[in-house]
Amino acid sequence: MFSYNIYAQDTDQVKKRGPADDYSRSSISYLLLNFEGEKYSEELKRGIYGSIVPSKFDNNDMKQKVLKAPYYHSTTPNLKRNTEAVRRALAADLYANKVVKYWWRVRDDGSYSTDLIQKRGFYNATDIDVNEADAEKRGRAALADAGEKLIANSYVMVLDYNNVKTMTEIYDAQDAKIRKNAEKLKIEFKPVERKKNGYEGKLTAYLYKVNYSDTVQGYFMDAFTNENTLDLAKVDKIFNQVYSPFKQISTQSVKVDGTQGNPGEFLAPIVQKSKAQLMIKLVNDGIIKVINKLEKNLEAFRVKTPIVSTNPITAKIGKKEGLTHERRYFVWEYVEGNSGKTKAKRKGVIRARKVVDNRQDELGQTQSSVFYQIGGQSLEEGMTLQERKDMGIGIGGGYGGIGGLVRADINVGQWLNMPVRQFKLYIDYIFGSTDYTNVTPINSSSLEPSTMPQNGNYSENKFSIGILKEYPFARNFHAGWYVGYTGEIVTWDEETTPITERTSEQLSAGGVNWGFKLGTNLFAHNIQLIGTFGGHNYGEVTYASGIEDEENLDLGGKWVDIFPERTSSFSFDLSLRITF
Repeated sequence: MFSYNIYAQDTDQVKKRGPADDYSRSSISYLLLNFEGEKYSEELKRGIYGSIVPSKFDNNDMKQKVLKAPYYHSTTPNLKRNTEAVRRALAADLYANKVVKYWWRVRDDGSYSTDLIQKRGFYNATDIDVNEADAEKRGRAALADAGEKLIANSYVMVLDYNNVKTMTEIYDAQDAKIRKNAEKLKIEFKPVERKKNGYEGKLTAYLYKVNYSDTVQGYFMDAFTNENTLDLAKVDKIFNQVYSPFKQISTQSVKVDGTQGNPGEFLAPIVQKSKAQLMIKLVNDGIIKVINKLEKNLEAFRVKTPIVSTNPITAKIGKKEGLTHERRYFVWEYVEGNSGKTKAKRKGVIRARKVVDNRQDELGQTQSSVFYQIGGQSLEEGMTLQERKDMGIGIGGGYGGIGGLVRADINVGQWLNMPVRQFKLYIDYIFGSTDYTNVTPINSSSLEPSTMPQNGNYSENKFSIGILKEYPFARNFHAGWYVGYTGEIVTWDEETTPITERTSEQLSAGGVNWGFKLGTNLFAHNIQLIGTFGGHNYGEVTYASGIEDEENLDLGGKWVDIFPERTSSFSFDLSLRITF
């Protein structure tokens, strides 16, 4: 997936190790680039009205949702040139002025309202802000006025959906290519399976920040004719004395999907969505993917808040800030260096365990979400949490009883927003070889006897898949258990040349496996050394001769009946895992 990034030279870019020492909510609006006359342009224009703004952002729900595209689509787009073209188009449209008018609720007659500014000022306020305001003479009125500063945190995301096609069009193109190749090679044409319907495409998203500086705010204040009215002509000129009404922040490109399984397919919905609903799904799929990528790089899009207590670890954030279960946060402490300058030092890593719904909390009475620690040192109240999203995926490798192993796991609780710690799906693959003696020969009804050596080297390949539950403790350790299905395939080198043509002979068996693990962090919270002790219970062994059209043979015995040396059903392995 291609991604192109340009970051403005301001505090939005992470330019130092550690977070800024404050956080305020950002607001955002979406604008769809309209490529008039292109296929599905009308459907996209309708779809943008179903776009969703994540709860961590204030929604600048502007009436204007569409902007005329300042360039044409091409097979080799110049993203840098297009990014500048979009910025110029926004400036010419006076869109930054419209955003400011939206905040101030400016009407056509010049009258205005501060209701939205005050509401967002209160909504942005932390309990600490409330306590400080209560101690001042003006009281909580200062919180409402603080909403005016949030105008400078206004962003606009301009959306260019391109190469949008229906699944029917995609399947037709694939069939045409396959048919042409089949005719060329004079082979049978086999059409592709048509499992989905809906739309697929690409999105190029341009993110800009409204350049509402102190200078611009000063020009806006000069536009007041009295305490009830604004001079609209002056409001439209407040950005004239700055280089640009917008700061270009980032450009991202992602693939977008607005599809569903066809009736009868696996995971197909009981009630099929309409074409209009699938277009809305495509629009929102692109927006969410872009925001997820931006949150990994933009400091302004990362939630930050102080620790309230340490036993358990709590902080006054929740669904209002977009918090979900298992979301990762870094914990920072501000310390004074030798030069006398304050710097941020990372003290630990935590994940959300219990997420509260604080969207309707009373001012100054914010509920606290609960976290648990997965790495680092001892934490203290007042240290700063900084949102640092990860994928919740772990990959690793090591050595097991018969040889090498590779494994992977995925944090289901994180992906599905489930209120359970470290609940995962895992898959393991173990490979190696063993020298066996006194092997019991296979009594096969095959056209040709087995080539299994009575004494020799056998290749063994095992896999297992199942559920894994881990329990972090003592900040840098974890214990866990797992249970799942396991299978094993044993092959060997043929001692004699077979008369009948066949593929490799093999023995196989499947069953249940289980085990326990203990791990410790190495160097960082996401690098772990893990020891695993497990067992298995295989069913009967099956023999495959490798001869075409010959059925597999159930031998009616266990591995030990064939390999007398395989008396133990337990194993131990040591592996290194990296999570990201």
